[in-house]
Amino acid sequence: MNRLRLRLFLASCLIGGSIVSLPLNAATLRHASVLHHPQVRLSDLFNGLAPDQDCDIGPAPAPGQNIVIGAAQLQAIAQQYGVDWADISDMAQATVTRASHTISQDEIMPLIIAGLRDRGITDSATIELSTFSGPTVAADLTTRPQLTNIVYDASHGRFSAFFSVASADTTQSFRADGTVSSHVEVVTASHDLTAGQTIEAADLELTSLDSRSVPVKAILDPADITGHAVRRAISAHTPLTPEMTARVTVVDKGAPVVLDLSSTGLHLTASGVALDAGALGERIHVLNPLSKMVVVGEIIDRSRVAVSPGSSPMAADARELRAAGVRSQKNI
Repeated sequence: MNRLRLRLFLASCLIGGSIVSLPLNAATLRHASVLHHPQVRLSDLFNGLAPDQDCDIGPAPAPGQNIVIGAAQLQAIAQQYGVDWADISDMAQATVTRASHTISQDEIMPLIIAGLRDRGITDSATIELSTFSGPTVAADLTTRPQLTNIVYDASHGRFSAFFSVASADTTQSFRADGTVSSHVEVVTASHDLTAGQTIEAADLELTSLDSRSVPVKAILDPADITGHAVRRAISAHTPLTPEMTARVTVVDKGAPVVLDLSSTGLHLTASGVALDAGALGERIHVLNPLSKMVVVGEIIDRSRVAVSPGSSPMAADARELRAAGVRSQKNI
């Protein structure tokens, strides 16, 4: 008897279960959906819709944002669009999230590099972005950021790049700041230099430095400063600029000098009188008192002037002869 009662109880449970089960074609709620389109569709909220029942029902949230739809609104939507939602509940809710993408540094760097090269930046330059936080855009966005302008301050090695990215209904603008640097060889002091000291080749060295730390008028060629006097004390390894030194006059106007002329293995010397004052390495006019001809030469030291190759002697005029203390033929 007990066995018969158990069988009847199990049968009644099966029958009861079939009564409360969902209809075969009923829709069910989707509790969470990720959208890859700008509109919320009916299928983002319900599974099991009838053929051709799906449609747009409202705008999607902003990229990366979500909206939560409560039970009352879900019931209203189901009723409005004829959704056979059988498991309706006062506690039901659905969350829809718009898929998003954050524009990264890698996406904009090629545009920045191209823009800076148009402004003269070399391939060897190092380009770095400051802290960059790109805008969030829809994951389904097919357009790419566009560089609208780039402002470059070469003296300080800084730039600001301006971008825009367009979607179906809006255009976002954003900015990226950064620095440009390269290594350049400049003349530096090889050791401490004292005020008044005359600079020699051994006092100088070429040092490769980051362009951002190099003074605007840094000297690049040691020959441009050799023989100059130090204006004030300079520490070792300091990049040198013209303001730190002064030219030292080694040949005074009217001073006797030796003219050196070298050509095709032939070396000649002659006496001369400087018509100009000058520093080491400068070019001055020199009169040969015997020939009364004037040549142009480069000061080698305090007593010698090398005649410049291709310099053509020119006859001295009366003013030049007087300046050199040579009497003209009329006064003899």
